[in-house]
Amino acid sequence: MPGIFSALADHYRIERELGAGGMATVYLAHDIKHERKVAIKVLKPELAAVLGAERFIVEIKTTAALQHPHILPLFDSGEADGFLYYVMPYIEGETIREKLNRETQFGIDETVRIACEVADALDYAHRHGVIHRDIKPENILLHDGRAMVMDFGIALAVSAAAGGRMTETGLSLGTPHYMSPEQATAEKQITARSDIYSLASVLYEMLTGSPPHTGASAQQIIMKIIAEPVQPVTALRKSVPPNVAAAVAQALEKLPADRFAAAKQFADVLLGRAQARSAHGTGFNRVATANRLRDPVMLVVAGIAIVAVGAAVWLGFRASPPAAREPVQFVLSSETARPVMAHTWNAAVSPDGQHIVYAGEAGADNYQFYARRIDGLEARPLPGTLNANQPLFSPDGRWVAFEGGGQLFKVQLEGGTPVQIAAVNSLNGAAWSSRGEIILGSEGAISGLARVSEGGGALTVLTRPDTTAGVAFHLWPIVLQDGHSIVFAITGGCGRALRLSRLAITSLDDGVVHLRGIDGVRPLGVVDDRLVYLQADGTVMSAAIDLRRKKVTGSAEPLLDSIPFCTDCNGDSPIYLSSSGALTYIRGALPSKVVWTDASGAVHAIDNREERFANPRISPDGRRIAVTILGRQSDVWIYEIATSSWNKLTSGGNNAHPEWTPDGSHIVFVSDRESQVRAWQQAADFGATAEVLTAAKDGMITAMLSHDKTNLLISGFEDNTSQVWSAPALGKAVPKHLLPATGGSD
Repeated sequence: MPGIFSALADHYRIERELGAGGMATVYLAHDIKHERKVAIKVLKPELAAVLGAERFIVEIKTTAALQHPHILPLFDSGEADGFLYYVMPYIEGETIREKLNRETQFGIDETVRIACEVADALDYAHRHGVIHRDIKPENILLHDGRAMVMDFGIALAVSAAAGGRMTETGLSLGTPHYMSPEQATAEKQITARSDIYSLASVLYEMLTGSPPHTGASAQQIIMKIIAEPVQPVTALRKSVPPNVAAAVAQALEKLPADRFAAAKQFADVLLGRAQARSAHGTGFNRVATANRLRDPVMLVVAGIAIVAVGAAVWLGFRASPPAAREPVQFVLSSETARPVMAHTWNAAVSPDGQHIVYAGEAGADNYQFYARRIDGLEARPLPGTLNANQPLFSPDGRWVAFEGGGQLFKVQLEGGTPVQIAAVNSLNGAAWSSRGEIILGSEGAISGLARVSEGGGALTVLTRPDTTAGVAFHLWPIVLQDGHSIVFAITGGCGRALRLSRLAITSLDDGVVHLRGIDGVRPLGVVDDRLVYLQADGTVMSAAIDLRRKKVTGSAEPLLDSIPFCTDCNGDSPIYLSSSGALTYIRGALPSKVVWTDASGAVHAIDNREERFANPRISPDGRRIAVTILGRQSDVWIYEIATSSWNKLTSGGNNAHPEWTPDGSHIVFVSDRESQVRAWQQAADFGATAEVLTAAKDGMITAMLSHDKTNLLISGFEDNTSQVWSAPALGKAVPKHLLPATGGSD
């Protein structure tokens, strides 16, 4: 950067480059006036062009006033030769990330001390109106063992310079592991409670060696942050004191209002000075979606037709079936452990069809597996299954395997102590073979299928994806009647790539993949030589399968529709088919309302409509709200506040993540219409058809126009990492990388 070197020559002598992050390049320099070493961060030119120098410099002054022993101070900032820069002291030390890479876990006392030092810095900044927004191991420096929070407020300055929406693009987030749920859902207003969540995520990793949520892709991690409870820290490290575990649990609550109101409260509980309790803090003016997480969820064990809540029906395809099995009616109520919703399957029926295991409530924000007979009245908890996932019956029906706390366990159906089988990481399906092996889908670093003995041991690779053909993962294995043939899903990733998933067959004997499958996101099982599977629109299908020829024959037939599954990640769905032909799934959704939250914290619904709302955005004049309504086809709707009326803006394909143009005349959104993911723009007065703004870009999630309407800023994921692209606002240009993907400090 010779231009900035010469421009800063009167004040700083650049010595060498220290490193490059997502937003900036860092240089070691000599401060000529004060005779000291400094670190100069220079924003990437592309980013500086989008942000504009004047607004960035104004906003960054707010952070320059922060003076705290655990905050790395800001010495200087400005614009030179078209470059935006800021200056900090150069301090020898290592980041928490570097120490974790070397040691994996910290001592408990050391972890609590570091977390309290960071909490002290956060509390000070929050009281001065500054939210960090990007607390992660890479942004916490350890200098002589003392924590120093880096880049304090830089994310806020960048966000404000971009119109207050930069957090939604992922610019300040190299990885999604430390996002708060409100950041993961692109809420406009981020409060101090978001920083507390992120700090708790870092603390969790220092104690256990892993962040609270992991996954095979960034999208999967985000979905878990939004929807899945966090495994108690004591499940992974039993020596963690109760007060520390309770503090972590409260700080990682999904709803901001349930967390600590202040970072000091978090530190007090960590140090044993106070007890964890429900957090009640002040609200803030925003439009939000209020999920009714306590709504009843329907568990259905079903076949061709849905009979009733908890009704049991068997799939039958035989030309001459035996005596028909009558549906057995039962209700799963709160008194018998009401079922809960999860993205992974959380209910299973035994091979003989006589027992059901399902996830039911177990206290506030927790669940565990319960077992009951189909013809019984009582459900009893299975020991060791608190917040576990993916129940799986053994072929003889005597054992139930499950994933929990980074381990694969099995427990006898009748109870007893769980037995550890293997260490696992973010399973994507599992199947139990009659040959005494459990087959795992895309486990952790193994993108293909893995296998492990039911008696325990190390995982071994069974299949490997053909990356040269664009294949990223082998998921959702099922073992067929012969005990060694396996049907599984092949996918290239998430989003649009998921819709291109196919089903394939392999064998425990050789692991050779036979691409004789059909389009589908997840196989469920085989009943009477018919393969039952889930396709990309949520429909459960069946088709005849020829195992000898390893191919599906004949045309597929629909069995059930509207099965909920994760369309933005990997086809994850709460559905399971037993070898007896009993299909279990969770039916229902989490309805929400669009609400106002005023300055006092009171919530006011704008009307009584209940849908699966997402991404609400208020117009610049405050008179309208654009919001996504999720469904089998998602669309952008506009709510007129004065007339209390709803009008659908978009049509065709899935349309989401609306953003108002600065003058309120148009709405920019992302759509997969015409089988391509692109940014579109449509007049907010419904008077014109939508127009394409960019060329196709898979992985795109959000798009917004710069204030001068000349540039389009796009965020999303590529190769499972956060990415930001830019493109001219007009001309349908191919988006270009604005920032490189990196997990390093920005």
